Formats: sequence, C-alpha cells, structure tokens
Amino acid sequence: MTLRYAKIANRTVADEYFAVTEKVESLYQQGKPLPADIIGPRMARLRREHHRLLGNGYCTRPPELDCAFEAICETCTFFQTSIEFRPTLQAQHDHAAEHDQTHRADLFTRLLNGLDQQAS
Repeated sequence: MTLRYAKIANRTVADEYFAVTEKVESLYQQGKPLPADIIGPRMARLRREHHRLLGNGYCTRPPELDCAFEAICETCTFFQTSIEFRPTLQAQHDHAAEHDQTHRADLFTRLLNGLDQQAS
C-alpha cells in the first residue's frame, strides 16, 4: 500500500476525502459545465505552454497525461532541465556518489553532460 492510500486509513483524513468526493460528484451531476471544462483562449494558451517546475528541471508532460510518479522524473521522456539547475543536479550527483548509488550517479552525470553540450 502506498503512502497516498495509507493516509485514507486515518479516520479524519478519510472523512475529509469522502466529503470532498461527494461535493465533486454533486457538481458533475448538476449537468452544468465546470470551470475546468470551459476552454477559452487564455486556458488554451496555458495548456500549450504548460510545464511543471520540479526541483531540478521541468515536466513538459501535457496536463491531460497526468503522472503519479513525480519522484522519478529524471528518467522520464518529458523531463527537461537547463543550466539554471546545474547546482541542484550536481548536489544530487554528489549525494548519489557518496552513498555508492552508481546508477543514480550515472543518471545525473548524463544530465550534467547534456547541460554542458547545450551550453556549447
């Protein structure tokens, strides 16, 4: 069981979760369009330019393709990073190397090398 579902086992959290779920379901049953369903020019622009800021880069995954695995972004094809994240990537590389996590260290080495190639 993941931490996400384990939280629902807590009675207070479960009560809040199901109360919100009921409210959302009642909105859908009213038959009116929800604000998220109304796509105007500004919302269309936001969707085209969407990216999620991560600690060491950006997620360029379209909003329609939500992702529950945001802790392993570096291996995702939608992950992008830039030179501004070099200190964070270097710190992650150093941490992995210090803890003999060669697979992670190699991953961050590839990302750092990619930044060097972008800069030149």
